[in-house]
Amino acid sequence: MAKETGKHGGGCYCGGVRYEISGPPKWSGHCHCRSCQLALGGAFMTWAKVAAGDFNVTKGTIKVCEKTPGIERGFCGDCGTTLTYAAKHEVEGQDWRQDAWFAATTLDDPSIASPKTHVFVSHRQPWIVLADGLPTFPEF
Repeated sequence: MAKETGKHGGGCYCGGVRYEISGPPKWSGHCHCRSCQLALGGAFMTWAKVAAGDFNVTKGTIKVCEKTPGIERGFCGDCGTTLTYAAKHEVEGQDWRQDAWFAATTLDDPSIASPKTHVFVSHRQPWIVLADGLPTFPEF
């Protein structure tokens, strides 16, 4: 398992985009919202966050899609790997601009991101059974 302090790397499937975070994620959780399902082609997404200043792209460029005004989903323009999520305004009454949100499984050692909850379970697909004992929330 990776150290709980220091730098941790991550990146996309093809290696065209690499990033580094300082320290372990401050939070991680599984999002079941319909927007994540459509953007990622999966039943849910595991996100993690660090302070914005603790996330740095070290190779390549993250391409951005802004389907919802003020919400940027970042990905590798070559292989399509989802990498980041950013909100330019408050989301559900929370200001996320001070954080850098990234796909936890894109870390070189994803085990340092320990999910704490399931959010938007009101959008959960009926064939997904939640049996991990984590707290669940209908929205965020």
